[in-house]
Amino acid sequence: MPRINFSSSALWMNSKLQYRNLVPATFHIVAITLISMSLVQVPWFVITGGVCSPFLSLGQFFWFGYTIEDAHNPEYDCINGTIVNLMRTIILLSFMAIIFSLGGFFLDILGPKNSVYRFIRKYALASTCTVFWIMAIISICYYISVLLQESLENVHPDVDTSVSYGYGFYLIASTGGIVLMGTFCTLILMQTGDASRSDERCLLNRYGDGMDAFDSPTPPPPYSIPPPPYTP
Repeated sequence: MPRINFSSSALWMNSKLQYRNLVPATFHIVAITLISMSLVQVPWFVITGGVCSPFLSLGQFFWFGYTIEDAHNPEYDCINGTIVNLMRTIILLSFMAIIFSLGGFFLDILGPKNSVYRFIRKYALASTCTVFWIMAIISICYYISVLLQESLENVHPDVDTSVSYGYGFYLIASTGGIVLMGTFCTLILMQTGDASRSDERCLLNRYGDGMDAFDSPTPPPPYSIPPPPYTP
Protein backbone atom coordinates (compact mmCIF):
# COMPACT_ATOMS: atom_id res chain seq x y z
CA MET A 1 0.00 0.00 0.00
CA PRO A 2 2.71 2.62 0.80
CA ARG A 3 4.42 1.78 -2.46
CA ILE A 4 1.20 2.33 -4.38
CA ASN A 5 0.61 5.68 -2.64
CA PHE A 6 4.17 6.78 -3.37
CA SER A 7 3.79 5.88 -7.05
CA SER A 8 0.47 7.72 -7.28
CA SER A 9 2.01 10.81 -5.63
CA ALA A 10 5.00 10.71 -7.99
CA LEU A 11 2.68 10.43 -10.98
CA TRP A 12 0.61 13.38 -9.73
CA MET A 13 3.70 15.54 -9.20
CA ASN A 14 5.06 14.59 -12.60
CA SER A 15 1.80 15.54 -14.28
CA LYS A 16 1.82 18.91 -12.51
CA LEU A 17 5.40 19.66 -13.52
CA GLN A 18 4.78 18.60 -17.10
CA TYR A 19 2.34 21.47 -17.56
CA ARG A 20 4.92 24.05 -16.48
CA ASN A 21 7.56 25.59 -18.73
CA LEU A 22 10.24 27.06 -16.48
CA VAL A 23 12.68 27.93 -19.27
CA PRO A 24 10.24 30.17 -21.23
CA ALA A 25 9.14 31.70 -17.91
CA THR A 26 12.76 32.73 -17.32
CA PHE A 27 12.86 34.44 -20.71
CA HIS A 28 9.65 36.30 -19.82
CA ILE A 29 10.99 37.61 -16.52
CA VAL A 30 14.26 38.72 -18.15
CA ALA A 31 12.26 40.57 -20.82
CA ILE A 32 10.17 42.33 -18.17
CA THR A 33 13.33 43.39 -16.34
CA LEU A 34 14.97 44.82 -19.47
CA ILE A 35 11.85 46.72 -20.55
CA SER A 36 11.46 48.18 -17.06
CA MET A 37 15.09 49.30 -17.12
CA SER A 38 14.53 51.09 -20.44
CA LEU A 39 11.64 53.09 -18.95
CA VAL A 40 13.79 54.93 -16.42
CA GLN A 41 16.32 57.67 -17.11
CA VAL A 42 18.14 55.73 -19.79
CA PRO A 43 18.92 57.69 -22.98
CA TRP A 44 17.06 56.45 -26.04
CA PHE A 45 18.39 59.12 -28.41
CA VAL A 46 21.73 60.92 -28.16
CA ILE A 47 21.93 64.35 -29.80
CA THR A 48 25.34 65.86 -30.52
CA GLY A 49 26.11 69.46 -31.48
CA GLY A 50 25.35 71.26 -28.21
CA VAL A 51 22.20 72.95 -29.53
CA CYS A 52 19.55 70.74 -27.94
CA SER A 53 19.12 68.36 -25.05
CA PRO A 54 22.07 65.93 -25.12
CA PHE A 55 19.76 62.94 -24.83
CA LEU A 56 16.09 61.97 -24.76
CA SER A 57 14.71 59.33 -22.41
CA LEU A 58 11.22 57.98 -21.88
CA GLY A 59 11.19 59.31 -18.33
CA GLN A 60 11.06 62.86 -19.69
CA PHE A 61 7.71 62.21 -21.40
CA PHE A 62 5.63 60.70 -18.60
CA TRP A 63 4.01 64.03 -17.72
CA PHE A 64 1.34 65.38 -20.03
CA GLY A 65 2.27 69.07 -19.51
CA TYR A 66 5.77 68.50 -20.85
CA THR A 67 5.54 70.43 -24.11
CA ILE A 68 3.61 73.37 -22.66
CA GLU A 69 6.00 73.95 -19.76
CA ASP A 70 9.15 73.57 -21.84
CA ALA A 71 7.96 75.25 -25.04
CA HIS A 72 10.26 78.25 -24.57
CA ASN A 73 13.20 76.32 -23.22
CA PRO A 74 16.04 76.43 -25.79
CA GLU A 75 17.17 73.02 -24.62
CA TYR A 76 14.05 71.48 -26.12
CA ASP A 77 13.48 73.69 -29.17
CA CYS A 78 14.29 70.75 -31.48
CA ILE A 79 11.41 68.68 -30.06
CA ASN A 80 8.00 69.19 -31.63
CA GLY A 81 4.58 67.80 -30.77
CA THR A 82 4.89 64.85 -33.14
CA ILE A 83 8.06 63.65 -31.43
CA VAL A 84 6.43 63.99 -28.01
CA ASN A 85 3.40 61.95 -29.09
CA LEU A 86 5.62 59.27 -30.61
CA MET A 87 7.70 59.01 -27.44
CA ARG A 88 4.53 58.56 -25.43
CA THR A 89 3.42 55.91 -27.90
CA ILE A 90 6.66 54.06 -27.14
CA ILE A 91 5.80 54.25 -23.42
CA LEU A 92 2.36 52.76 -24.11
CA LEU A 93 3.80 49.96 -26.25
CA SER A 94 6.42 49.23 -23.58
CA PHE A 95 3.72 48.75 -20.97
CA MET A 96 1.80 46.54 -23.38
CA ALA A 97 4.92 44.40 -23.84
CA ILE A 98 5.33 44.15 -20.05
CA ILE A 99 1.68 43.11 -19.61
CA PHE A 100 1.88 40.39 -22.27
CA SER A 101 5.22 39.12 -20.94
CA LEU A 102 3.80 39.02 -17.42
CA GLY A 103 0.78 37.08 -18.66
CA GLY A 104 3.03 34.60 -20.45
CA PHE A 105 5.15 34.26 -17.31
CA PHE A 106 2.17 33.31 -15.14
CA LEU A 107 0.87 30.88 -17.77
CA ASP A 108 4.25 29.13 -17.91
CA ILE A 109 4.64 29.03 -14.12
CA LEU A 110 1.11 27.97 -13.16
CA GLY A 111 0.50 25.69 -16.15
CA PRO A 112 -3.32 25.89 -16.25
CA LYS A 113 -5.08 23.01 -17.98
CA ASN A 114 -7.92 25.08 -19.39
CA SER A 115 -8.25 24.62 -23.15
CA VAL A 116 -8.03 28.37 -23.87
CA TYR A 117 -4.92 28.84 -21.75
CA ARG A 118 -3.33 25.73 -23.21
CA PHE A 119 -3.98 27.05 -26.71
CA ILE A 120 -2.28 30.35 -25.79
CA ARG A 121 0.73 28.51 -24.34
CA LYS A 122 0.96 25.90 -27.09
CA TYR A 123 1.31 28.52 -29.82
CA ALA A 124 3.21 31.08 -27.68
CA LEU A 125 0.69 33.84 -28.35
CA ALA A 126 1.77 36.00 -25.40
CA SER A 127 5.45 36.11 -26.42
CA THR A 128 4.52 36.49 -30.10
CA CYS A 129 2.46 39.59 -29.29
CA THR A 130 5.37 40.90 -27.21
CA VAL A 131 7.67 40.51 -30.22
CA PHE A 132 5.21 42.50 -32.33
CA TRP A 133 5.08 45.30 -29.73
CA ILE A 134 8.87 45.48 -29.68
CA MET A 135 9.03 45.53 -33.47
CA ALA A 136 6.60 48.45 -33.45
CA ILE A 137 8.77 50.26 -30.87
CA ILE A 138 11.88 49.80 -33.02
CA SER A 139 10.05 51.13 -36.09
CA ILE A 140 8.84 54.19 -34.19
CA CYS A 141 12.37 54.80 -32.89
CA TYR A 142 13.68 54.93 -36.45
CA TYR A 143 10.96 57.40 -37.40
CA ILE A 144 11.73 59.58 -34.36
CA SER A 145 15.42 59.68 -35.28
CA VAL A 146 14.49 60.90 -38.76
CA LEU A 147 12.18 63.57 -37.32
CA LEU A 148 14.82 64.70 -34.85
CA GLN A 149 17.42 65.06 -37.58
CA GLU A 150 15.03 67.07 -39.74
CA SER A 151 14.07 69.30 -36.79
CA LEU A 152 17.74 69.98 -35.97
CA GLU A 153 18.47 70.91 -39.58
CA ASN A 154 15.51 73.29 -39.65
CA VAL A 155 16.15 74.96 -36.28
CA HIS A 156 19.96 75.03 -36.45
CA PRO A 157 20.95 74.81 -40.11
CA ASP A 158 24.47 76.16 -39.51
CA VAL A 159 25.43 73.69 -36.80
CA ASP A 160 26.72 70.20 -37.45
CA THR A 161 24.41 67.92 -35.46
CA SER A 162 23.67 64.21 -35.44
CA VAL A 163 21.21 61.83 -33.79
CA SER A 164 22.14 58.34 -32.63
CA TYR A 165 20.49 55.62 -30.57
CA GLY A 166 21.14 55.32 -26.85
CA TYR A 167 21.19 52.50 -24.34
CA GLY A 168 17.40 52.38 -24.06
CA PHE A 169 17.03 51.49 -27.73
CA TYR A 170 19.61 48.70 -27.47
CA LEU A 171 17.90 47.38 -24.34
CA ILE A 172 14.57 47.07 -26.13
CA ALA A 173 16.24 45.57 -29.21
CA SER A 174 17.99 42.92 -27.11
CA THR A 175 14.69 42.26 -25.35
CA GLY A 176 13.15 41.43 -28.71
CA GLY A 177 15.83 38.82 -29.33
CA ILE A 178 15.34 37.31 -25.87
CA VAL A 179 11.57 37.10 -26.29
CA LEU A 180 12.04 35.52 -29.71
CA MET A 181 14.26 32.80 -28.21
CA GLY A 182 11.65 32.26 -25.50
CA THR A 183 9.00 31.86 -28.19
CA PHE A 184 11.01 29.12 -29.90
CA CYS A 185 11.55 27.37 -26.56
CA THR A 186 7.84 27.48 -25.82
CA LEU A 187 6.91 26.01 -29.19
CA ILE A 188 9.49 23.23 -28.90
CA LEU A 189 8.71 22.32 -25.28
CA MET A 190 4.96 22.34 -25.78
CA GLN A 191 5.16 20.07 -28.82
CA THR A 192 7.53 17.60 -27.14
CA GLY A 193 5.53 17.74 -23.91
CA ASP A 194 2.27 16.92 -25.71
CA ALA A 195 3.96 14.00 -27.48
CA SER A 196 5.37 12.56 -24.24
CA ARG A 197 2.05 12.96 -22.43
CA SER A 198 0.19 11.17 -25.23
CA ASP A 199 2.72 8.30 -25.06
CA GLU A 200 2.24 8.00 -21.30
CA ARG A 201 -1.54 7.96 -21.68
CA CYS A 202 -1.31 5.21 -24.27
CA LEU A 203 0.99 3.20 -21.99
CA LEU A 204 -1.32 3.57 -18.99
CA ASN A 205 -4.44 2.79 -21.00
CA ARG A 206 -2.83 -0.45 -22.13
CA TYR A 207 -2.94 -1.71 -18.55
CA GLY A 208 -6.39 -1.66 -17.01
CA ASP A 209 -5.06 -1.73 -13.45
CA GLY A 210 -3.26 1.61 -13.74
CA MET A 211 -0.15 1.77 -11.57
CA ASP A 212 -0.87 -1.68 -10.04
CA ALA A 213 0.44 -3.31 -13.21
CA PHE A 214 3.80 -1.63 -12.69
CA ASP A 215 3.92 -2.39 -8.95
CA SER A 216 3.09 -6.09 -9.33
CA PRO A 217 5.71 -8.24 -7.49
CA THR A 218 5.40 -11.10 -10.00
CA PRO A 219 6.55 -10.67 -13.57
CA PRO A 220 3.92 -10.93 -16.32
CA PRO A 221 3.60 -14.15 -18.36
CA PRO A 222 5.26 -16.02 -19.94
CA TYR A 223 8.14 -15.31 -17.52
CA SER A 224 6.11 -16.44 -14.47
CA ILE A 225 5.86 -20.01 -15.83
CA PRO A 226 8.61 -22.18 -14.28
CA PRO A 227 10.97 -23.94 -16.68
CA PRO A 228 10.40 -27.65 -17.41
CA PRO A 229 12.32 -30.16 -15.25
CA TYR A 230 15.67 -31.30 -16.45
CA THR A 231 15.71 -34.68 -18.18
CA PRO A 232 18.99 -36.33 -19.21
